[in-house]
Amino acid sequence: MEQRDLNIYDQNFKAVMQIAPLSAYILKCLHPEFYKWPLETVIESIHRDSSRTITLRNTEFSFNGHIMHADSLGSAYLPVEGSDTFSRYLIHFEMQLEDTPGYDLERRQLTYAHGLLDTFKTDRLYDETPQIISIWLHPLMSTMIDEKPKLVIGSGNMDMMTSFFGNEEGWYNEINRKRPKSSANKPIATILWIEFGIPPENATNLQKVLYNVFLLPEDQRDYKYLEEQGIYLNTAEREAIDTMQKENNIFYTQGVKKGT
Repeated sequence: MEQRDLNIYDQNFKAVMQIAPLSAYILKCLHPEFYKWPLETVIESIHRDSSRTITLRNTEFSFNGHIMHADSLGSAYLPVEGSDTFSRYLIHFEMQLEDTPGYDLERRQLTYAHGLLDTFKTDRLYDETPQIISIWLHPLMSTMIDEKPKLVIGSGNMDMMTSFFGNEEGWYNEINRKRPKSSANKPIATILWIEFGIPPENATNLQKVLYNVFLLPEDQRDYKYLEEQGIYLNTAEREAIDTMQKENNIFYTQGVKKGT
């Protein structure tokens, strides 16, 4: 795969992830601190260029003498329950396309998350710092996938996140409600791996949304279902999604089955 092709793909992916209701929906499904809030509150918590476009910046950082690049880094502030403070987050999105990228993928994920955290500078050494949620999407074309989101080994909040997945509605008992408050504004990296394809019969809403957005062509996309999830798309946003989906198909026909 040529670097130029990957750069074009990254920009198309970024254009889709800048769609505020879509990114907010994905974030809400993947983290208990966001899950408990209405989608509109999550959208409002994310820094945006406009009401419908979240701010995703290109970010450089250094690691072991190498300059690394992240194309889609955003941020969010959420109220801390039972407090007058806010919990700050960096939000990082990546799409992983390669079957065999030629390097240790988990090491790359950890490097990116901690490297991006290190770009946030405080006035004093132990001042409050944001957490980072690093979300890696991994599409498998023409394949039925029934996988829960996975935490990359080395992530923070392992116990909390593991107990949250699969029991989202029942997770908020008296003990668990206090957990996010204890980790607020500490440099914790939560790294998530989301593998998706054709949804199974008992698919989650997140599986269906990812399939609709990234893998279905425009004439098969179920916009009514997306709107039922709170994801209303204007013409420009639909066109951005269509471009992204076509890029996925191009790579698939070139033999790249797992979507950089």
